[in-house]
Amino acid sequence: MMTKTQILAEIKSKQLPVIIAGAGIVGKTLLSICREEGIAVECFCDNSIKVANTKFCNLDVIYTPELKNRYENAVIIISVVAIKDAVDLITRTGFPDWYAGGILLKDMDVSQSEVALDYPRYAIDNCILCHNGYLDTVNLFFRSIDIIITERCSLKCNDCSNLMQYYEKPQNCDTNAILNSIDRFCAVVDDVMDFRVIGGEVFMNKEWTVIVERLVKEPKAGRIVLYTNGTIIPAEKDLEYLRNNKVLVIISDYKELSKKLSELRQIFEKTKISYHVLEVNEWLDCSAISQHNRGAEGNKEIFQLCCAKNMPTLSDGKLFRCPYSANATRLNAVPDNPGDYVDLYREPLDGTGLIETKSKVRAYLNNLEYMEICDFCSGRPLSGAEVKPVVQIKEPRQYNRF
Repeated sequence: MMTKTQILAEIKSKQLPVIIAGAGIVGKTLLSICREEGIAVECFCDNSIKVANTKFCNLDVIYTPELKNRYENAVIIISVVAIKDAVDLITRTGFPDWYAGGILLKDMDVSQSEVALDYPRYAIDNCILCHNGYLDTVNLFFRSIDIIITERCSLKCNDCSNLMQYYEKPQNCDTNAILNSIDRFCAVVDDVMDFRVIGGEVFMNKEWTVIVERLVKEPKAGRIVLYTNGTIIPAEKDLEYLRNNKVLVIISDYKELSKKLSELRQIFEKTKISYHVLEVNEWLDCSAISQHNRGAEGNKEIFQLCCAKNMPTLSDGKLFRCPYSANATRLNAVPDNPGDYVDLYREPLDGTGLIETKSKVRAYLNNLEYMEICDFCSGRPLSGAEVKPVVQIKEPRQYNRF
């Protein structure tokens, strides 16, 4: 792995336009580093169509797929945490000269940052950790892993991207099965930045405390994040499981539907539980289940543009690339194709077998061009069509079973 000094020297020697991928706080920090080193940055690029064609730090922000319209060649410094997505897009767009910005951020002092306290350090630490993990060819690093603990939800949203609206008789996942799945997964990986505990609505599974307790004790876990919709107050006796410096609760703010949001805020602040309120104004239209018969090339394109293909999910001991594929499989809404997941119950976890399993998981995460299940998905590009969030329905949506 190259050092910061080596990267900066190499960028200078190439004498090419320099572009920072990602118009955010980390990109702003990398811009300062470049300027201190005498490296002129031409512009930013970003894969969000909403950010494109604006100004950031008084520089143009170009939509990444359109970079070739302006530059024949350039050096790209990646600032986004989702580095694999960025690398895939940048190289596919025709820019092979890229560098992981996280390497340039090591040992940086942001204590005097003009931005709100805590967030710069949080964003930079995440960038460093994820970029190091991506570049590490020995250890197996996960930026995040979703742990499905329930199909039950206190809302019934027509367009839920995790497909909760299709469950006719939603159930809590078996706790012992979840714990066994976590054990198998942790035997394979070396480091996980975020274990994301999801549903459904996580607090509808009364045994969520058992799962959180297991994850808090896991040395490979950097943080445990619970996602809730602001409709349920955890029992007072269970709040202690959230009062841990590794635990963060993210509350989706669905306005009048998140009836307990204000009360949750008060409780969490009083009990010093870390939380973040996520304002939700739109969803991507990606919840329909139907076969498209696109063929391999069509599904490759869908997979390439998908913003969720690197959101690995653990369900029933199986490792999936995204929550959609995990839940579509749970629903029997797609044919069972073993190539679409890694069944950790069937893989060896000792001796040379463990090395082979790690290699299989790494290849699954890095080398797939598409999955067969992609043919049943409408696609989830960042620039895709949007729908009004949390539109409620009374009856489960229908689908074809296999």
